[in-house]
Amino acid sequence: MEAFPGTIGQLPAQAWRPFLSIPAEFSRLLALDGVPPNGTVVRLRASAEECRALAARFELVALERLEGEARVTPTDPRTTMLVTGRLEADVVQSCVVTFEPVAATVVAEFDRLFSEDVPEQALDEVEIDAEAELPEPVVDGRLDLGEILAQELSLALDPYPRSPGADLRLAELNATDADGVDGTFGALAPLRRH
Repeated sequence: MEAFPGTIGQLPAQAWRPFLSIPAEFSRLLALDGVPPNGTVVRLRASAEECRALAARFELVALERLEGEARVTPTDPRTTMLVTGRLEADVVQSCVVTFEPVAATVVAEFDRLFSEDVPEQALDEVEIDAEAELPEPVVDGRLDLGEILAQELSLALDPYPRSPGADLRLAELNATDADGVDGTFGALAPLRRH
């Protein structure tokens, strides 16, 4: 994995203490008041137990590896943070056609903006503007970099994974069946009203 320039190092999982009342599967909290003006880089790696919990959350057959880096950089004003990063994961999903396991390596880059100064009304209203980059709220002066990585993984997953035999199976399903009824919906033909 390529590191950002000025990488500070990797913090072990036990050095992070989750402060949220809802337990997260992969939590790595970073206090923003300790982030230097030029930013900091944190390397993240999920444990085997965290991978199993995330696999259950995202309905994966398995999550064999999740690791990444996050660069947290203060912007102007200091209460706003830009989080850029990269993740790599080895996942196993179910084929949407055959239900066979489909292994894949997911690689994704991301950038997200967070601020302590998000107006309260912005938390209640949902207005989508493709041109505006509105920051997400900072909770209690901390960012959960593990949760950010988990969310980015969920966005990078293939929504329709297919095994190598999926196209052949679809062709078989769409072929004329033994009764001469064509296509997948051919079995419904007798129910049609004349």
